[in-house]
Amino acid sequence: MNSEIPEGSLPRATALSFLEVGVKSGLLSGLMTAVSTPLMMAAGQKLIPIFGEYEPSLFNQIFSLALTIAFPICFGIFLFMTLTQSYAGNITKRAIDHLAGGVATGAAAKTLLFVILYHYVCFQILDEDRVINALNLIQALPLIGLLHLDYKMIFDWIMEFKLVLIPSSYFMIFVNGVFVVIVLMALVIGRYKTRVRKEFLKEWE
Repeated sequence: MNSEIPEGSLPRATALSFLEVGVKSGLLSGLMTAVSTPLMMAAGQKLIPIFGEYEPSLFNQIFSLALTIAFPICFGIFLFMTLTQSYAGNITKRAIDHLAGGVATGAAAKTLLFVILYHYVCFQILDEDRVINALNLIQALPLIGLLHLDYKMIFDWIMEFKLVLIPSSYFMIFVNGVFVVIVLMALVIGRYKTRVRKEFLKEWE
């Protein structure tokens, strides 16, 4: 893996397969964060209970934050440790460049997708008039009408919940930005270690 084999020895199809794996990893790495971030924000605004409480303690809030960011950050650290140890030799370097580039591209695409989605839901799907019309349609249903729901309270809750979507999108940008930085740092450190290694070996030739 560490031998200086010519770069052309890595077939293009193989290199693209590393890129594909990286893109898929980047796309999937933060799906849990994308889903849990609005819930964490809503819990902070006391709109939903967290661990069964509407008044979460400081520990519960920190634990909720840790659960939200744990997977992408830990995955980024795992990639960092793996890539910095493997970045040596022309074959390995080219494969890792494609993998890391794919991971960064996938993470950026995923972030952009959810930022657009959150904004669309906030300003289009949960528009006041649309929510009112939807609640009126629900209220008109025979079986639902028997439940005697407080539609004013439901409307107010939806309007408050939609306000957490925009901060959630910016929080996702931050978390995924940290993830991408960790991956790119692995390339920088890996290249530095490889250069130092080559210089050391030249001194002893």
